[in-house]
Amino acid sequence: MVQNIYPIVAFYLVITYILLWLLPQDLSLQLSAVISLSGSFMIFLFSRSTAFKQPSLPYKWLSIAFFSYFLGDFLNMIGRFFQWNDVNLNVLLDLPYTIHLTMMVLFFFRQLDLTLFKKQKLLILDSLTLFAVSMIAGYIAIFRFVPSYTRTTLEQISWTFYAFLTILLTLFFFLLYASGLRRNVSRSGFIFLVLGTFILGMTNFVFYTLLLNGEPQISGLLLPLYPLSGLFLIAFLNTRTLPISREEQANLIRVETLTRSLLVYILLSALILYITFFPVSRTFFLLSIGITFLLFLTRQLFSYRENLRLLQETTALQTNLEDIVHQKTELLQLREKELTSLFLSYPEIVFEIDDMYQIRSVNPAAAEAGWNDLPLGPSQRRQLDRLIPLLQQKQSTYPAHLLHVPATDEHPETFLNTTIIDIPHQQRYFVVLADVTEDYQQEVWLERMGYHDSLTRLPNRRYFEEQLYLTLPTLDYGSLLFIDLDGFKQINDTYGHDVGDLLLQETATRLQSMTTPTDLVARLGGDEFLIFIQASASETRQFAEHVLEILNYPFYINTYMLHITPSIGISLYPEDGKSSEQLLIRADEAMYQIKKNEKNNYMFAVHIKR
Repeated sequence: MVQNIYPIVAFYLVITYILLWLLPQDLSLQLSAVISLSGSFMIFLFSRSTAFKQPSLPYKWLSIAFFSYFLGDFLNMIGRFFQWNDVNLNVLLDLPYTIHLTMMVLFFFRQLDLTLFKKQKLLILDSLTLFAVSMIAGYIAIFRFVPSYTRTTLEQISWTFYAFLTILLTLFFFLLYASGLRRNVSRSGFIFLVLGTFILGMTNFVFYTLLLNGEPQISGLLLPLYPLSGLFLIAFLNTRTLPISREEQANLIRVETLTRSLLVYILLSALILYITFFPVSRTFFLLSIGITFLLFLTRQLFSYRENLRLLQETTALQTNLEDIVHQKTELLQLREKELTSLFLSYPEIVFEIDDMYQIRSVNPAAAEAGWNDLPLGPSQRRQLDRLIPLLQQKQSTYPAHLLHVPATDEHPETFLNTTIIDIPHQQRYFVVLADVTEDYQQEVWLERMGYHDSLTRLPNRRYFEEQLYLTLPTLDYGSLLFIDLDGFKQINDTYGHDVGDLLLQETATRLQSMTTPTDLVARLGGDEFLIFIQASASETRQFAEHVLEILNYPFYINTYMLHITPSIGISLYPEDGKSSEQLLIRADEAMYQIKKNEKNNYMFAVHIKR
């Protein structure tokens, strides 16, 4: 409903007022009251079913307000039907309307961001000015007519209080612009709240202005507008927590900033124009002008003092920034001197290069390495070609980077530890190159030895478990195969360890040929291998049968034809365990069972009898 609220409102207004215009005056007033009653009842039902599932107090106030308005319409329609003309009874029948406005005022009050009044004292003066303008307009249009319109003191008190609540509603509409909301809301929610507040406040104000000025027929035609305010407020509650982009929030802040500065002046101008041409007493006219101008001048004085304070703070900040810039400039000059000294004495290759990638100067170590020669030698040219993409990143600072220069027929593979120092605002860089080829290759070799089996070149158990630890949380299912070679000890004893080592290498080659890049294959140690595949139980069964088939083929080692069979234990993820340790234990148990009973077969851990 919220998404289509504007077409619904337009359709409602067009149909309603076409009917009211076509009908005779008496029937149009009756239809207007019926539409108001029906609409208020529907709004009350909407409020109970959609907007007020939260138990907080402001929502309950709004729910009570909608029900009170519906009750007021209902009781007054019964009163007109039975022609109840007793003054005190009419005051009692109007009591639900007073409750309605009281709850609405409390609800709107809770929406205001009152903390801004503490932070910005100027808002207090703006609020006083708005209140004065609202009260003066209320007196001119409503308050001064109440004594002559009412018949008893009780009725006069009731109408005066109701008129005061109407003025407060008008004031809160202005305050929503002046002070903002208690919390950030979506743009749609803010628009719905403003529309609901405006329609309720202005409809009340115009209704009682017309009624007290002898236009009851016209004022009665405004009744169908009351349910619209409730509809927009329900839409506000349903959209207030929608996400709001930074751009939308910035636009709302700009609107609030603009209206805060202009709203007071616009309302003062409108009020002065209104009371100038409206028939009021000279005393009231002068009093109103005096009060509003006094508030206006006081606001201007506070605004001047606030602007003067901001100007002083801005001047002090600018002076402070100039001092900081001066200090930074001296620091940069000192740093440049230090860099120049370092440039000349640094033992590694250092050269200066501009944004066109032309070398401007080199240190002695770079000149000795051939970086000062024109044109550059093949080795230096290849290194520079690899360096240029780093410079093209256009970053203000660069971390140390390992520059890889691939091998060619004439030059071996090279690794250079590269540091780029950007000289700010000068479109030039210092580049430091340190040849770390030997260190890097040694590090890679040590790392590979730590993660791979030296005999089969397969990953070892450490690598397998680390990779499995990282992979398992990303998977929904998988299988671990624990493979042990039957009779391997006899082959070692019969043909020697050299033949046994070649058999293990051939086994590793066959297992690798059966797997995909996403699978993990490792040698656990001795004649034990591990495979982890991303497969279901049925797919794993087919894979295990294929492993049996491949490893049952004869092995041709030197001049021997050897036969060997595997025993395979299988654990399933996550049924048999959610960690690599649990899966290994369960697969080992299954392998032990199959090796103990029949060999040359496979068994799932879930089939082990316990």
